[in-house]
Amino acid sequence: MKVLILLILTAISSSLITYSYLSVISKPLTHTMTPTVGETVTQTPTPTQTMKEEYVVVKDVMNRSVRIPQNLSRVVAIGPGMLRLITYLNATDVLVGVEQLEQQGCIGRDYAMAYCDLLKKLPVIGPGGPRNPPNPEMLMQVRPQLIIMYRGYVSQYPPERLEAEVGVPVLVVDYGVAGYVDIEFLKKTLTLLGKVLGREGRAEQLVTYIDSLVQDLQDRVKGREGRPSVYIGAISYTGAQPFTASQARFAPLKLLNTSSIVDDLKPEGGYIQVDFEYLLKVQPDYIFIDENNLRVVLDDFSRNRGQYCSLKAFREGRVYGVLPFNWYHTNVATVFADAYFIGKVLYPEAFADIDPIQKGDEVFKMFVGKPLYQEFISSGYPGFVNLSDVFRCS
Repeated sequence: MKVLILLILTAISSSLITYSYLSVISKPLTHTMTPTVGETVTQTPTPTQTMKEEYVVVKDVMNRSVRIPQNLSRVVAIGPGMLRLITYLNATDVLVGVEQLEQQGCIGRDYAMAYCDLLKKLPVIGPGGPRNPPNPEMLMQVRPQLIIMYRGYVSQYPPERLEAEVGVPVLVVDYGVAGYVDIEFLKKTLTLLGKVLGREGRAEQLVTYIDSLVQDLQDRVKGREGRPSVYIGAISYTGAQPFTASQARFAPLKLLNTSSIVDDLKPEGGYIQVDFEYLLKVQPDYIFIDENNLRVVLDDFSRNRGQYCSLKAFREGRVYGVLPFNWYHTNVATVFADAYFIGKVLYPEAFADIDPIQKGDEVFKMFVGKPLYQEFISSGYPGFVNLSDVFRCS
């Protein structure tokens, strides 16, 4: 009997030991080890932590959620204006290719003038241009981690399709209607790309500078009465245009809270052709000519001198040139440079302390890191000048 009791007690004791052991090994190890001096304990991050550290998810202009790797080192920008934004953010070091269009001449596009040598050395990733869709085969050859795509391409080539073909995320962005400056849209886009490209500080610097320019221009013309009537002629639009080609809500004038005589003809803004008879009837006080088309206007002037000299602005020597800014989307830096020159002409007292050439180069240096005014002049543009010497009515 004693032997039987002893065997039963031994069996129970063994069961308890086994149960205790199994309970311990089946529990997850939730405690943290305390390292000794000089010892480092590395905890393996959870999948959620790893994703948070390696990727950022942002909304693009199409309201798409795009998952983008952090610490990008290989980026391409396709379509009008996209490469411009990269250069404005001082992020040319991550570029691994450019469109063919960018290598066919740099003059007139602010960013290309500043980075022309670099752009010509990079591999070609497609033809470029507003009507040419992306080329996935050429894009794959440069192995990008991210494609920054112009919104205007979406109707031709859905970003989801390009993502599937190239195998990398596509971020669709824009900064407003070409030929105009939507200040708030521009600032939001710069901030977004600053986050994506790791250039948050540079984006903040640019946004602050843009705000300071806008405020300065508005303060200088605030409360002024008897504003002059203005006409902007020979505006480029898909090629060379005559003197009667203009633009309603002209971007530099909008920054000066000043109207053009064509604004009432097309209140929504945009390119417009006017009759010469309309100009003769309205008789603008000041005329500015887009220097991209100055040769076209000079040729027409030589054939129709009497017609042009019937405009008091020509007779009285108030015809000026402005640098072109609508070239492969809006050259924002050139818009601001033009605004200060036009302001100096229209409101000389308010801009008495401004040298338009120096101010223009200040703006160019902030946006693209280089003064560009002299490059425009060396390339054949007259620059910020009165054109009375070439349009003689006496």
